[in-house]
Amino acid sequence: LLLVNNIILVIAALMVLLGTLYPLIMSSFGTLVSVGPPYFNSLFLPLMSVLMVALGVGIVSRWKDTPVKWLINQVKWVAILSIVGAIGLAVWIGDHHFAVASMLLLVFWVVGMSLRDILDKTRNKGLARGLRALPRSYWGMTLAHVGMAVCAVGIVGASLFDSQRDLRMAPGQSLELGSYRFEYERPSHREGSNWVSDKAIVNVYRGDKLITIMRPEKRLYTVQNQLMTEAAIHPGFTRDLFVALGERLDGDAWAMRIHIKPFVRWIWSGGLLMMFGGLLSASDKRYRLRARQRRSAEMAVAGEVV
Repeated sequence: LLLVNNIILVIAALMVLLGTLYPLIMSSFGTLVSVGPPYFNSLFLPLMSVLMVALGVGIVSRWKDTPVKWLINQVKWVAILSIVGAIGLAVWIGDHHFAVASMLLLVFWVVGMSLRDILDKTRNKGLARGLRALPRSYWGMTLAHVGMAVCAVGIVGASLFDSQRDLRMAPGQSLELGSYRFEYERPSHREGSNWVSDKAIVNVYRGDKLITIMRPEKRLYTVQNQLMTEAAIHPGFTRDLFVALGERLDGDAWAMRIHIKPFVRWIWSGGLLMMFGGLLSASDKRYRLRARQRRSAEMAVAGEVV
């Protein structure tokens, strides 16, 4: 199962590398090729699904001999609860039932198998004492597995529930997008020693409550005649809000792009959890002890040869 996981990760990495470099290679020959979300969604997401299934089974598998009947008993209740929970939450959410249920099923599966393994390993010593006895390598593995589940929520959530509008907005106009209302209040103009800046003051409401004030900016550096665009970003635990200025239109009106990106930070958070899990596993003192024992054995053999 470790081999299966590594093969899937290598294939996924090569697939991303190909999708990134192929358009650059073709453009050098004068052919423009665009590789977008359909390519990555059709290849990367199924690979990650297979990886998470194998990952959940691998958590409880034995190193040498794993009887099939024993393995089924280990996973069946987690599988049943994951299916019921995924279907229930998908129906409650209401949109994209199949995709949401599939994602939740895999997330519940990985997290549930991790929790089940923790309970198994602490059963004989008691929960508190057993948790303290677990080595760093085990906690690193568990943290990396949870990071994979968090990353999966981010990828699927950002793909399915993304909302975006490009529109013309004048002062006093507003846009309802998702559960938010974006209201263009007024423009703001400033001049510096070598730049000229135009900002739009955009108030963001949820219901009648003011959430934040966003200030997207267009800045022209007059010496280089270089125009820079800076989007306004309001981060959140379950979504990020983006407002960017396009072209200036008549009067104080602007072309604006307003974007709600759900769970995008979960992608990076999951990656960080996986990274910290790897570092935590590598810091386990048992690995350093084995390395010292191996060096001592090699020195003893070398001494006998001499």
